[in-house]
Parts: sequence; structure tokens; C-alpha cells
Amino acid sequence: MLRRVAPVFVLGVAAVLTLTGCGAHDSTGQLSVTVSANAADHPYEVKVFTAETGKLSEHQRVFPGGTADFAGVPLGTVTVRANELCPQEATVSNGEVATVTLTTTGC
Repeated sequence: MLRRVAPVFVLGVAAVLTLTGCGAHDSTGQLSVTVSANAADHPYEVKVFTAETGKLSEHQRVFPGGTADFAGVPLGTVTVRANELCPQEATVSNGEVATVTLTTTGC
């Protein structure tokens, strides 16, 4: 009898934990980066660095006037850089898309 009850009990506990939100939690967010249309007419390698470690998190090539959407960005403060454009900081949070515009002025 105990052999039959144990697997059912374990399965029930796993289902309850999943439904109540005690399962895995995604600790990443989204970031949208726009390169100013006033930038020089060539693509920019947009890089996202975590402020805590300074390590590269994401990168994409973006043309002036274009926007790159990043998913899977670590939560917290990030620095966004692209060659000659002014670096910007943003705070990435869960459930909201952080936005940044890179420009050639205001550095």
C-alpha cells in the first residue's frame, strides 16, 4: 500500500509547488535599444553589459533609426554601448521592457 501512495504523494506535492509559483523563476528581462536616426550611416554593434560584473550579456547589429529587442537580459542595471555613440544605463526588471536610445550627443 505504501508503494502506491508515495508516488501519488510526490506527484501531488510537485503539482502544488508548480501551481503556487514555487517552481523555477526566470531572473531575466527584456531591453529595447534604439539607435538614433542622426547617427552615421553604418550599422552599430550594440552591446549590453551587466553593471555588476561588467561582462557582455547580449549584442546585436543595429542600423541608425533601427531598434533591437533583447530578451534574456539579466535583471538589474545594465550599460548599453555602441562604438561612437554615447553609452546609456538602464534598469532591467521582470515584467517590464526597459528602453534605451543611443545618440551621438549628450555624452
